[in-house]
Amino acid sequence: MESDDEIKRLEKALEDKNCSVEKHSSVMEITFTRKEDADWFETIFEDYQRESAVSCLMSMRPSGANARHKFVFNVKDMDKFIELMEIGHK
Repeated sequence: MESDDEIKRLEKALEDKNCSVEKHSSVMEITFTRKEDADWFETIFEDYQRESAVSCLMSMRPSGANARHKFVFNVKDMDKFIELMEIGHK
């Protein structure tokens, strides 16, 4: 199981995105309040799957002004996923 430090590192990597991060065993849940942030995440997720950091994306993208865009996925390598998120913001 990943440490609180890893979750904090992931939250820091995503600090410019308006989102919440939750970890449940090997499943990660990220919820974005802004559609443009959710679009960004969905676009880059495929690349992260190729890097073998994550797999099995399930997205919930409701429409509406106050919609919350939720992504649930398996984390294969938390360190690699965090590293990719940090690189993705540079």
